[in-house]
Amino acid sequence: MRDIVIPTIVLFLICVIVTMSLALTNYATKDAIAEQNKIQAESAKREVFSEAETFEEIEDLDSILGAAGEEKLIKEAFHCSKNGKEIGRVYSVESNGYGGVISMVVGIDNDGKITGVKIISLSETPGLGSKVQEEPFLSQLVGITPKEALTVVKSGGSKQEEIDAVSGATISSKAVVKGIQAAIDMDKKIRELRGEAVF
Repeated sequence: MRDIVIPTIVLFLICVIVTMSLALTNYATKDAIAEQNKIQAESAKREVFSEAETFEEIEDLDSILGAAGEEKLIKEAFHCSKNGKEIGRVYSVESNGYGGVISMVVGIDNDGKITGVKIISLSETPGLGSKVQEEPFLSQLVGITPKEALTVVKSGGSKQEEIDAVSGATISSKAVVKGIQAAIDMDKKIRELRGEAVF
């Protein structure tokens, strides 16, 4: 009996100590992690819309999403301003890829031009799907002003809206393009609701 009780008590105490250590570590680092995430998000916004001086969160996002009847890929949206004048918007988007959620930030100016795309996190296959966060793929999207819906093609797209997929990663490519298209659609809806011209 004693051979069972003593190891059980020791194992229980080890579990309690490890659990308390993890809880204390989480408590001690949660504020630092939250601050780091905030800094990363601010940096991403500035990266995709470098002209902007300020970013003001769009508060009524849910009502706009409801009016658009869109799948809720847009998680946050911000008005971008320079010298007190709005020059565009930045969208935080999540889309499902092959390996899980792909989080990205998309900037769009008042003319409907994509000013930047930054992949924040993804769980795609290394060496294949993960290439959607690299320049050859993303550079196809930055600087274009889509007049039609974006589509993914195998290679050699002839129109600016035809985006060449990463070889061997069509699902990941489509997920990124779907997220960017959601930002474009939301941007158009915001401009329509304000009575502005939609390009």
